[in-house]
Amino acid sequence: MPPKPERILLVEGAEDREVVYHLCNHHKLDNKQLFVVEAKDGYERLRDDLKVRPRVPGVKTVGVVVDADEDLAHRWQSLRDVLEHSGYTQLPGQPEAAGVIIPAQGTLPRIGIWMMPDNQLTGILEDFLQQLVTQEDALLPAAFNALDALPERRFKPTYRSKAAIHTWLAWQQEPGTPLGQAVSKHYLQADHELAQRFVAWMRRLFIPAPEIPAP
Repeated sequence: MPPKPERILLVEGAEDREVVYHLCNHHKLDNKQLFVVEAKDGYERLRDDLKVRPRVPGVKTVGVVVDADEDLAHRWQSLRDVLEHSGYTQLPGQPEAAGVIIPAQGTLPRIGIWMMPDNQLTGILEDFLQQLVTQEDALLPAAFNALDALPERRFKPTYRSKAAIHTWLAWQQEPGTPLGQAVSKHYLQADHELAQRFVAWMRRLFIPAPEIPAP
């Protein structure tokens, strides 16, 4: 039986996991050596995992990537409630733009939280990815226009950005490219400031600076 991982990144789904993999590959962040990415099939299952994961023996770091969804403050409070129940104290009142990192407290591990798209706005993974599209790209606005012109919309209003990015991907050189591969195929700008900020958060979380001993 393989040993339980010491450093884990929990994400909501398989697409989130693939985007993480491809961004790590682009930025030469060796996630296979540094941490394991686990897709939890939705926010509620991720939150349930977070209730118990910090108390698993041997776990040193837990990262969490979730959608802010329609109400960032509500989603943030939901995560705070779980962490406070586990025994964490002095949690920030709201997420920081650079991503949240909560130091280890006693036997509790370090916790990192990134709320898609940018820790400041409501939204989902696809809103994060839309920001990685070049500003000169004419097809993304066209994709939104195409959605607005539909005689019937069968998706929820909150899925508008999801529908737009997949419509946009359908018009690329290889139509239907998955979200993660859109990074490696350079359809999306992996060096965009927001992508670099996200990767920097993972670096700080999983490669913490060495502690300087007191004189």
